[in-house]
Amino acid sequence: MERSLRDILEWVVIGLLVAVGVLLALWVGGWVFTFLGKVLLSLSGLLWTLITYAIPLLILAALGYGVVYFLERRKA
Repeated sequence: MERSLRDILEWVVIGLLVAVGVLLALWVGGWVFTFLGKVLLSLSGLLWTLITYAIPLLILAALGYGVVYFLERRKA
C-alpha cells in the first residue's frame, strides 16, 4: 500500500497539531500549578503566622485559667 504525498503531509500536519496541543496543555498546566503553588505557599505562611502568635496566647490563657482555678479552689 503506497501513500501519496498528500497523505504524508496530512499526517505530518496532524502530528504537529498534536504536538502544539500537548505543549499548550503543558504550558497552561504549568501556569495553573504555579498559581496553585503560590496560593498554597501564602496559606501556609498565614497558618504559620497564626500558629506563631496563637500558641503563646493560648499558653498564657491556660496559665491564667489555671491560676484562677487554683485560687477559686483554695477559697472554697
